[in-house]
Amino acid sequence: MKELKLTLSEQDQLEAILFSMSKSPQIIKARKNARLLFLLLMLILAVPFFYYEKFLAILIILVGLLAFLFFQKYLGIYYKRYGTRYVRSQEFKNRIGLVHTITFEDDHLEIKSDQMEAKYQFNQFEYITETSSAFFIKLKMADQLFFPKNQLSEIAEFKVFLQQLCQRLQIDYREELNWKWA
Repeated sequence: MKELKLTLSEQDQLEAILFSMSKSPQIIKARKNARLLFLLLMLILAVPFFYYEKFLAILIILVGLLAFLFFQKYLGIYYKRYGTRYVRSQEFKNRIGLVHTITFEDDHLEIKSDQMEAKYQFNQFEYITETSSAFFIKLKMADQLFFPKNQLSEIAEFKVFLQQLCQRLQIDYREELNWKWA
């Protein structure tokens, strides 16, 4: 059918992790809860000052509101640093620079490298997403597979192949060309 050879870089791995985190309900909920908890703590801190120093209480609330607005950006930076450390860990170091051969068969795809061999049935695909820099295949039981566009020689042909695969499997093909980690 179709065969690809990919050599994944640290940046490719990081982008895949960040994309996965941006779609994870647990991460989305944790980011929202952390932001609300921070605002709540600032309000609780301000309450005692209302009795003694109203100006300071108002200042704490204003600082809390400003921080609440920018806390989302800080969490994005925090999670990106966490992802970077994870990609640089011993677990991932062996994956960087490794050549993977991906073969699409009639009912599955195979991934082979010097260190591993895996087979994924197409019926385990939940949906396929295209971003400006990669294609992601969301799996029902695991995380995702990803294909960086900068390593694909025929991006348009691969996109058509994936769209036809989605039609055949009756799964969604999602275009998120403006996706960016925030």
